[in-house]
Amino acid sequence: MITTAQARVHGVARANLAHRVRTGELERTDHYGVYRLTAAASSPLDDLRAAWLSTNWGALAQDRTQAPQLDAVVASAAAAMVHGLGDVYPAPYRLIVPSRRQSATGAIAYSWRPLDPADVEIVDGLPITSRERTIVDLLIDEGDASIAADALRDAFRGGFELDEKRLAELLASHAGKLGCVQGDGAGALAYLMVVAEVDAVSQARRALDRVLMSKALLPGVEAYVHKLVVSLPALVAAAPVQVPPLPDKGVSALGVRRETSRPCESKD
Repeated sequence: MITTAQARVHGVARANLAHRVRTGELERTDHYGVYRLTAAASSPLDDLRAAWLSTNWGALAQDRTQAPQLDAVVASAAAAMVHGLGDVYPAPYRLIVPSRRQSATGAIAYSWRPLDPADVEIVDGLPITSRERTIVDLLIDEGDASIAADALRDAFRGGFELDEKRLAELLASHAGKLGCVQGDGAGALAYLMVVAEVDAVSQARRALDRVLMSKALLPGVEAYVHKLVVSLPALVAAAPVQVPPLPDKGVSALGVRRETSRPCESKD
């Protein structure tokens, strides 16, 4: 891709670009001042790349990504798309910028937020927020914990190594959005993991479901189940007794409401 400003620096006039569009060598993108070589292989990120280039069409992409301070970083749903997390439509593309800025089109939305350089990585030539920062930005921008949880689930199940400590740090100032005590990043992360069903209990339940649905009994399972049955009375006796209030609706077939507790809520 090339911008009109980049072409001018190399002695290529706008009229020459227009001529190359007519001959089919170049094509205009949907973003002002950005052209694409028609002979180049297409990519799912072409439109996002053109949008990012249009935010500073006078500079070379390589110079921008190597600058001490990045002028625009792809974030939120657009970053999630690049990372392959969640399923959120990324339009308009949200970019984090170092100072207040207004978009001239509806294709781009700017956010003026503090951004640690450690939370940015270069993916296919584009500056993108890290997976940890992307999950938190989804929570901020979409305002729905389930969307952030979906991205978290995809990160875990995709085999990506998340920095859980960093993710908890980033979540701390937004813990209140999840019903947690403000500043409780660890509790907020625990809650998101429960919603995403990537916590230890959910994983154990899924593993048990697979065992129970298996047509062939796995080695050692029969002995383990027998041991569990034998130990069950002792486990029940040792468990704290909690008497829930009588429900007036949402009662299961057993007559007991299934409560979902937040890991960050007080149990006093």
